[in-house]
Amino acid sequence: MSGPCGGPPRLAASLAALLTALAMAPPAHGTPSSQVPVGARAIGMGGAFSAIADDASALFWNPAGLVGVGHQEFTISHADLFGTGNRDDLASFVLPLSPGLAVATDWYHSGFDDNELGFSENRLTCGAALKVRPWLWAGAGAKLLTRGTSLDGQSIVSGRGLGLDAGLIASPVDRWRLGLIAQDLTGTNVRSSQGQVENAYARNLRFATAYTQPRVGTAAFDVDDRWHLGVEVAPYPSLAIRLGAEQDWDRIEDVTWSMGFGVKVGPAHVDWARSMPPTLEATDHFALSLEFNFNPAQVRIEKLQTNELYTSLYKSYARDGFGTVQLRNLQDRPLTTKVSVFIPELMRAPSEQEVTLRPGAVNELPLTAVLDEAVLGQRGDRPVQVQVSASYQSKRLVRREKGTTRTYAYGPGAINWSEGMAQAAAFVTPRDPAVDALARQAGRLALGLENNPFGNRNVAFAAAITDALAELGVAYVPDPTNPFATISATPHAVDTIHYPFQTLDRLSGDCDDTTVLMAALLGNLGVNTRFVDVPGHIFLLVDTGLHEHNRSALGVDSTLMVIAEKQVWIPLETTSLAQGFARAWRDGADEIATATASDTVRTFDVTQAQERYEPATPLGERRVRVLDETHFDARLRAEAKAISSLREEFFAARFGAGTRELEATAEALEEVARIEFEGGNLEGARSRLEGALAKAPHSASVHNNLGVVLAAMDSLDTADEHWRAALALGRPDPGIALNRGIARWAHGDSVGAVALLGDAIAESGGHAAACKLIGLSPEDSQDPEGDLSSEELTLRSRIRNLLRQSAVTGHAGRGKAPASSRPLSSEPAFPNVPVHELSKYLYWIE
Repeated sequence: MSGPCGGPPRLAASLAALLTALAMAPPAHGTPSSQVPVGARAIGMGGAFSAIADDASALFWNPAGLVGVGHQEFTISHADLFGTGNRDDLASFVLPLSPGLAVATDWYHSGFDDNELGFSENRLTCGAALKVRPWLWAGAGAKLLTRGTSLDGQSIVSGRGLGLDAGLIASPVDRWRLGLIAQDLTGTNVRSSQGQVENAYARNLRFATAYTQPRVGTAAFDVDDRWHLGVEVAPYPSLAIRLGAEQDWDRIEDVTWSMGFGVKVGPAHVDWARSMPPTLEATDHFALSLEFNFNPAQVRIEKLQTNELYTSLYKSYARDGFGTVQLRNLQDRPLTTKVSVFIPELMRAPSEQEVTLRPGAVNELPLTAVLDEAVLGQRGDRPVQVQVSASYQSKRLVRREKGTTRTYAYGPGAINWSEGMAQAAAFVTPRDPAVDALARQAGRLALGLENNPFGNRNVAFAAAITDALAELGVAYVPDPTNPFATISATPHAVDTIHYPFQTLDRLSGDCDDTTVLMAALLGNLGVNTRFVDVPGHIFLLVDTGLHEHNRSALGVDSTLMVIAEKQVWIPLETTSLAQGFARAWRDGADEIATATASDTVRTFDVTQAQERYEPATPLGERRVRVLDETHFDARLRAEAKAISSLREEFFAARFGAGTRELEATAEALEEVARIEFEGGNLEGARSRLEGALAKAPHSASVHNNLGVVLAAMDSLDTADEHWRAALALGRPDPGIALNRGIARWAHGDSVGAVALLGDAIAESGGHAAACKLIGLSPEDSQDPEGDLSSEELTLRSRIRNLLRQSAVTGHAGRGKAPASSRPLSSEPAFPNVPVHELSKYLYWIE
């Protein structure tokens, strides 16, 4: 933002340069200011108050500050100067007229009377301030000064005079303020009744700066004929402690020290300050202030209720909130109100929302707050204060109703399991540097194994991650003081989850620690996971990427898999990591079977849970664990053999023979072919299907599936022969026609592809149903984010577009495009994408 003079940067630079010059090279001084400072708060800060000036004493220190007071305020103060009997009294009042305009008046009295000689000084000041710009305030005050001297109760001389003060306050950046004040601009003279003129107050120019650090306090520095330094800290919102110092530039006298404190109780403030000059007695200053509003309240805060805060879940509070506030609209009309929430210990600035309150009703609103990410650096648990205000327009003035309550903020890692297992998703941090380094190394080595011995990409990654942790020596160690089985079943018991980088550093953890660690590592490789919640325990489901119709491609018994949301998942017992992947898989299946029998199992998709409980990665040093690749490769190959043994057991139990001896039925050969195909062994899959075709030459499924394998091997003509043979056998399956159409499109025959696909899409039930047949999500937005390369996402999008256009252009019934339809001649034949890249989107008959 800039103003006519260049805006806050130029103003800030000019004032800062002048202030620096004054500080580095004090000028030759004119007449020192003879005004006695007022206000216990300002005096407690050594008079370093001209850039702050946010209470009723602002008319003296800097009238520009009046516009920032924001409420009516009345203050009285008293002091006995230096123990001499010289009374020093002040009464002041501030009245805001609008958000950008305020007026004020004060009456100052100083004097003494020892029954012989008496002196009295009275000063009446009226002033106003306005916001020139949001960052620039200006103010001025005119004063009437009277003085009188008496002897034995008889007035011997009296006089009066006028004076003028003016000031500016600028805020070039948040939290930093600059002040400029000219007191007694032309000098304030008093003319006596005898016509004598006396200079009561010499002109005084003062420069000031102040900086406020939230949750800490304010430091301020003023420069005039003296330097003034002050600090104010507020350990609690109702208590302020102040220290100050000031001294002449010539250092004729030592430093004058000051101190003070302030206590707030409701609308009342009580302040005390002690000024301790080097040669005179100390002076105590007392002040009482009252804040109030003339207009009756239109809103009342009736109830403020907050939950305890868990800093690891801090991002969720911006959307879901952490409590409620009940506001009663006392008017018979709707009222627009701005609700502000501020937690000084956890936030840099208040969170605000604008709502419209129903007339004459109690409105309950959630308390939402954007907490500072620095909360993840909090050490331990601590009580915090929640400040809530409701601001609304009352006449021409913004009025604010306030309420406070206290709650507890738990340090990073704390969690209350009674609020649900899904919260653990906030600890799954796949982008953590320690997680990323280990996951990438393990994933690279898994993909480097020839012929994909695990038969499934996601299973290979799950095996690699499990064995990587076993290789590093990560062990399941129950918490001796708060075991998960006990604390998860105890209402409102606060547990601790370690972040993945912490578990990697410790190489041990409870079941919740190892579960979030596994989920983070797999998430880094694009593998979705689900938390499994059984009584007293948590472990993991790993997505295989297979649709439930293709479950046989896994080649294992159904007891070793779980179907959730039509996808095939494998259970993984994270407390068995040290025994390797095959054992962790079996143990997870046993846990699932036991819990399912008693109907006590629940699962939570980690990705979906993170939409509510968004993870945040704590700052700090990381220990990056590196695998011994030779040892790890040997372990992973042994794991692949163990998984092959699982498949051997499955086929031996189902067909009476292992995969190498299967010759009995075409069905068995088809199942083995599916496993070979998923694992990338196309020659093996082709051999199995050709054997199945010899046993069942009239099987439409064998012909179709053999066509899929041949298409993946770029033998399109032969593949199409088998698809036509499958259709000729009379099987009413639109998936076969989908295969023919997609293959033709890839071969460059887009017109023929549309004709075939139009019929197939209509027979399958529409675009979405056709996409599901080939294992493709109907919309681009439904693709798993971060799991696929940009090339793969582009390919999926183009296949969807082909199906969508074919559904419109193709003639549902005869496979002929209407004369008016535009063929997809502009669709390329994917010269850079071999047909085998499309094979994963061809329809396989189970």
